[in-house]
Amino acid sequence: MTELLLDPDIRVWVFLPIVIITFLFGIVRHYISILLTSTKKVELTQVQDSQAIIRSRLLRENGKYIPRQAFLMRKHYFNNEDIGYFKTQKRSPPAQNPMTDPSVMTDMVKGNFTNVLPMIIIGGWINWTFSGFVTTKVPFPLTLRFKPMLQRGIELLSLDASWVSSASCSF
Repeated sequence: MTELLLDPDIRVWVFLPIVIITFLFGIVRHYISILLTSTKKVELTQVQDSQAIIRSRLLRENGKYIPRQAFLMRKHYFNNEDIGYFKTQKRSPPAQNPMTDPSVMTDMVKGNFTNVLPMIIIGGWINWTFSGFVTTKVPFPLTLRFKPMLQRGIELLSLDASWVSSASCSF
């Protein structure tokens, strides 16, 4: 097989536009997903419980760095049989199936929509605009099983499997 020589302008006129368009679509997709997300209602008791668990975890991990009396006092606050925070604050966790909540399902559909639609648009545009271009070569040899994956849009039997087409580069 003869070695393929690429035009240096492919980097400027094919590879860079693919990278820039993909990056800009990613930024736009990020801000659209921020606009579409709904605000989740957080209850005060949930925040209090999570903060108490974090404080107790930090005490357990870093208790050896404070004086013994200070450690015992904090431990007494959390674990005392009569007035300890974890003994008196018995709250039942909300046993709600998230799949039955319509707002969760709507958020999932919005998330899938903001991820799938831009990929379809970018892939279609790249296939339409840059079909047939060889953009780069992977720096290691590949077997022929990788050829359909890396050379989408190029039907050359004599081309080495290490070369990557513009359509495959966009993925």
